[in-house]
Formats: sequence, C-alpha cells, structure tokens
Amino acid sequence: MSEEKRGKLNEKMEAIIGLGKAPSQNIVFFSLLGTGKTMTVGEISSEVGLTSKATERAVAKLLEKELIQRAPFRARSYSCDSKEILLGLLVTVQNLKERLDKRGL
Repeated sequence: MSEEKRGKLNEKMEAIIGLGKAPSQNIVFFSLLGTGKTMTVGEISSEVGLTSKATERAVAKLLEKELIQRAPFRARSYSCDSKEILLGLLVTVQNLKERLDKRGL
C-alpha cells in the first residue's frame, strides 16, 4: 500500500474518532456503516430519529470528511464503504503495534 493511501486512511480514522464530538454525524455514520444500506436523507432520518435538517447537515459534513459517499445508482442516496473503514482500522492497529514495539511493550 502506498504511503499516500495509508495517509488518507489515517486521516479518515482520525475523522471517525472526532465524531464523538459531533453526535448527529456519529449517529448517521454508524447507522450507514451498520446497516450497509444505501439510504436517502429521509430514510436515514427515520432510522436514527433525527430531524431531516439535522440529518442533512450531518450528511453534508460526513461527505466533506469523505466518510460517506453519494450512491452512483440511486439519486440523493448515501452509503458508507465498510471495506475502506475496515482497512483503515487495520492500518491503525498496525501503526499502534509498531509504536508499542518501539517502546518495548
């Protein structure tokens, strides 16, 4: 894997960690990740119990952070690439192991 790709994955993992400070984004992100579905703002809103406006804002921020994507085959729908998230987590764990090994832990 290229250093550029690793860097982008690390940035995404940092963004996911930061979602704890943004409850609406956190709820929307984990709902899309957990369901594995492609959903519209209305569907997400119904699923998580947020207003449509709050869901729209959360979706816009998540798109900006590149944590979710627009679905190419369904208008105004969004999804989360679980494979990329898993890959990012594995890279993060590998980085953590390397840092612990350097410290002799």
